[in-house]
Amino acid sequence: MTSTAPHSATPPHGRPGPGGASGAPAPEGALPEGALPAGAGPWSVRSVGSGRGRAAMELYQHGELTDVVVAARLTPHLLRGARHCPSAGRSRHVLAWGRLTADGAAPAVVFTGRRPLRRVRSTAEVVTVAGRFWVAWAQGPFDAVRVEHPAGGTAERLPLERVRGTA
Repeated sequence: MTSTAPHSATPPHGRPGPGGASGAPAPEGALPEGALPAGAGPWSVRSVGSGRGRAAMELYQHGELTDVVVAARLTPHLLRGARHCPSAGRSRHVLAWGRLTADGAAPAVVFTGRRPLRRVRSTAEVVTVAGRFWVAWAQGPFDAVRVEHPAGGTAERLPLERVRGTA
């Protein structure tokens, strides 16, 4: 499933975004930018435009800037990063992010893990940000992520980087 996160003039750190506030409300059912659904963990995102026409997505964890992904045409890589942090019980919040494909299609994202006597996997919901980037999340005992272009091709894999659970 793919959905779109619209741009908002109120990023997670509370300072106005470039270009000022639009004042337009978010469409019904859409998430305001910076907000991920409840249960997505301590992360939020913000898209920014540049005067030179290069878009970027900022990733925040507990309100602190963690990563910046810049739109690029020269790299074929879809997957930029992946993290996990503790959740209730033995579960984890997991997050992966990256750039959209050259044709603008969102990749297929699968979180995987191993438990005694069995493997676990979950296909994640992918949200596009500013028409150039994507974010996917899940909750579960996962330790890696696999990302693949919807038309097939080589899959990209990363282990999930562990981060602290509270600010």
